[in-house]
Amino acid sequence: FFFQAEDGIRDHCVTGVQTCALPILIHVAEGPVTRVTIDRPTVRNALDLATIASLHRVLDQSAHRVLVITGAGDHVFCSGADLAQVMHNPEGRRDAARAYGRLLAHLAAHDRPVVARLNGHCLAGGTGLLLAADLAVMPEDATISLPEAAVGMWPAMIGAFLPAQVGRKRAMELALTGRRLTGVEAVEWGLVNRAVPRAALDETTAALTDAVIARSPSAIRIGRRAWADAAPLPLPDALELLAAALGDVMDTQDAVEGLTAFLQKRPPTWKDE
Repeated sequence: FFFQAEDGIRDHCVTGVQTCALPILIHVAEGPVTRVTIDRPTVRNALDLATIASLHRVLDQSAHRVLVITGAGDHVFCSGADLAQVMHNPEGRRDAARAYGRLLAHLAAHDRPVVARLNGHCLAGGTGLLLAADLAVMPEDATISLPEAAVGMWPAMIGAFLPAQVGRKRAMELALTGRRLTGVEAVEWGLVNRAVPRAALDETTAALTDAVIARSPSAIRIGRRAWADAAPLPLPDALELLAAALGDVMDTQDAVEGLTAFLQKRPPTWKDE
């Protein structure tokens, strides 16, 4: 199912004994940053079951401080489900929907921060990857849209994220009308952190990842999980959980190192312990 190359990991789908000609993921580790590219530009970087399985593998096995996910080319970041696969396998449609949902849950619950680098337009289920990420950057001339209802579909699993991030009325506007948000609007709505000229996309992404890497990895890991676990709880329970998580953070070696470095007026050396 997977083929390893010297310049990273290139995952290929396999049918019987025949390997597809094109990779579905390019997975490259660059120091503390792992960059994953959905490499299916001929189908607008759509997510088929093999691609979803490959993304799970990266999340499970990559050793990194920050994960950056992007798409191949400069036209579309990700267009969501591979409709050709869905149409040709009606018996597996529900399974495919559940597989996509599990991927979003895996991204959102991942131990390390996830950055979405939108290389182009973000459509349909591709928006789920954006919503599940912690940080996001996009080109000014790209758009974000949910066109599903125009073809008899509905952006279902996205509903677990979108209303909470932009509010119900704005979420429904995107789903009901298919409105295309520009980069500037996406920043205003809180869907992305930065919308920049294409020439500045990599520089801006690197600035965000560098800022994350400069912080305590153990504090980020514990705190990120605590925020996610506290979100659905009643306020008193949420505060109790968060207080316990803060205690866990203060017990780490990183906390000792961070406070010591602050008092000694030097950069900290993180141990992720």
